[in-house]
Amino acid sequence: MLNLALPEGSTLGNWKIGEHLKMLSESINFLKNKNYEEFVEDGRLIVSPEAAFLFDRIWEKTAQKGARKIVFPEQIVWVNGAPGAGKGTNTRDIMRALRIPRHPIVISDLLNDEKFKQKIDRGELIDDEEVTLLLFEKIFEETRGKGIIVDGFPRSKIQVEFIELLQKKSEKTVPIKMASVILLIDEKTSIQRQLFRGQIAIENNKKVAQEGVGQLMEVRKTDSNPDIAHARYNTFYEETYEAIKLLKRFTDHYEIDAKGSFDEVRERIFEKLKKGLPDK
Repeated sequence: MLNLALPEGSTLGNWKIGEHLKMLSESINFLKNKNYEEFVEDGRLIVSPEAAFLFDRIWEKTAQKGARKIVFPEQIVWVNGAPGAGKGTNTRDIMRALRIPRHPIVISDLLNDEKFKQKIDRGELIDDEEVTLLLFEKIFEETRGKGIIVDGFPRSKIQVEFIELLQKKSEKTVPIKMASVILLIDEKTSIQRQLFRGQIAIENNKKVAQEGVGQLMEVRKTDSNPDIAHARYNTFYEETYEAIKLLKRFTDHYEIDAKGSFDEVRERIFEKLKKGLPDK
């Protein structure tokens, strides 16, 4: 049965009812015109009908842009982690361990565009379809068949389903080898690191203002308020982590303890990824 609920994370205030009903109607027509076996494996539905419909729309837009010839990357590594786990710090070691020379695609950088900032400032959500379309376009523009690391994606179950459908799509030509790396820390460490990061940014910005030398650093709300930092950690474990664990179904999945010194975490990364023994 088609899901009639509002898209995850949406509210009546940021999702027009008319648009939602239109999408449901398009979803029904889409599924009527598709072979059911496209979405069924071993007698079960691979993904939700909503994800199948949205992916088809994302893929059509991706392929149409500049009438490009789609060349799938040989490898995609999806990197995610708890707040303060050090994705930015440890990504370089992940790249070295997996021999991926290209700079990662960072989702927060993609959303740094002015049009997305304006949406965020208005309190509007950047929905799953919009983020995924942006990411897919970036992947096919930059990789040209080479491997890539993606930092900060997926964040929801439907985004995991989009990745699964992407892999299915690639199997018709050259299958993408996929891995997922999740950096994990406990709540106390997460909050300490978030607040420490905020303190460093505040002190840096004071120095820049006084001396007129250097660059200002972003001070996130989560990095200056313990309650918000705590809420962000809970959101990761209750929502994002539950979603990204589903990557185990079709990727080499690695969960790494990111607590400790840089050297200790680096050793864990190399030990786990070099052995190539993913978590089951």
